[in-house]
Amino acid sequence: MSDNLAVLDKNKALQRVSGNEKLADDLLIMLLKELPGYIQGIKKELESGNKEELRKIIHKMHGGLSYVGAPALKDIVSRTDLELFDLSDEQLEKNITLIYKEINRVLEAGKYNSTTT
Repeated sequence: MSDNLAVLDKNKALQRVSGNEKLADDLLIMLLKELPGYIQGIKKELESGNKEELRKIIHKMHGGLSYVGAPALKDIVSRTDLELFDLSDEQLEKNITLIYKEINRVLEAGKYNSTTT
């Protein structure tokens, strides 16, 4: 579950970008800029009830998280991406609430710590 995972993990990010610290930091900065737009898109599609468009947003976010060390956010986004059409409305709402929570935690952290766990 995402509660046991780190908000940001520089070591994971470095693994994904072959140790390129500048690239890891740049990708995190890009993600931080995109997260508010993801929130708006998710809210819009939830209100309209369009699960196909909602899945596109979740899937795009999932892809963007593949190169960033944000394990807790990646976990809940990945699960939601894979299971979206199988989730009850109640479970989807819980997942989206967790996604918002993890987005806010990433935004609050804002950068990788030099020693992350």
